[in-house]
Amino acid sequence: MKKILTLLILVVMAADAKAQAKDEQLISSKVQAFNKAIFIEKDTAILSQLLATEVTYGHSGGNLHNRTEMLKDVMDNTKTYSDVKTEVGTILFSGKSVVVRHIISAMQKDKDGKVSPLKLQVLQVWVKEKKAWKLLARQAVKLAV
Repeated sequence: MKKILTLLILVVMAADAKAQAKDEQLISSKVQAFNKAIFIEKDTAILSQLLATEVTYGHSGGNLHNRTEMLKDVMDNTKTYSDVKTEVGTILFSGKSVVVRHIISAMQKDKDGKVSPLKLQVLQVWVKEKKAWKLLARQAVKLAV
């Protein structure tokens, strides 16, 4: 009986670990898609699909935006970015929420042509809304390059 119970526990634990790995891949792909939509494509249609209704978006310079302001800011941003890389660090699940920490690095070009490196440490909080993961909060901090 003990062997059967131990085997059952191991099977359940293995299934849970596999499900969590799949969820981590899904969240990682959402983070990648979000950063691509902002920094590379400036695609507000994709961003709209990824944003929670009550999103709060914090820039590395300290500005805070709601959903409408954030989408407008993406479209109005005159900077362009190249060599954009996202390094997902940690993904922490807690109920219907996920906390993600990652680093974004890129080269940014201002409208006057000045090129400079960009490196941000980003904290994101994703929540489950109607069976889909949506970004609820984001805060970025500039890192030294």
